Amino acid sequence: MGSVGKVAFAVILALGAVTGIVAYYLFALVMPHPGVVESLYRTDLAPATGTKENKPVVAIDESKFHNKVAITILKGASTQGNPNYDPNTAKVSTNALVTWSNSDIVPHTATSGSGMQDPNTGKLFDSDILNPGQKYSIPAIKIGQGEHPFYCKLHPYMTGKVIVG
Repeated sequence: MGSVGKVAFAVILALGAVTGIVAYYLFALVMPHPGVVESLYRTDLAPATGTKENKPVVAIDESKFHNKVAITILKGASTQGNPNYDPNTAKVSTNALVTWSNSDIVPHTATSGSGMQDPNTGKLFDSDILNPGQKYSIPAIKIGQGEHPFYCKLHPYMTGKVIVG
């Protein structure tokens, strides 16, 4: 190998090293970091307390209610065809506190209406996202007398009914 060949070899090695270092740092800049999610497609879930549609969310003092009706979102409810609410039809008096509890392993909602196409969907009540173990309560008097269907916005085939009277 001549002196030109040795110089060319050294230049190629140096360029390879520089290219490798630059590539390493550029890849390190764009690699995901644990605990940090940067995406155009991600939106954070709304907080469980605070505001909803610019209205303050007020925690309900359950101790003021002697008549409480529990509706459980059953484990496996997100699979279509499985039982979803227990009871599926809840009969409550106007002085009751109605509480939905998510016992499933995936998020759900309890939203008034017969489905997404219902123009009155969510007007009487809407829990927003209920993560596993979370619950949502509303006084029956705020729902109003009558038969009121409800469903899960994430799984619209999950339906139930509250009868207030």
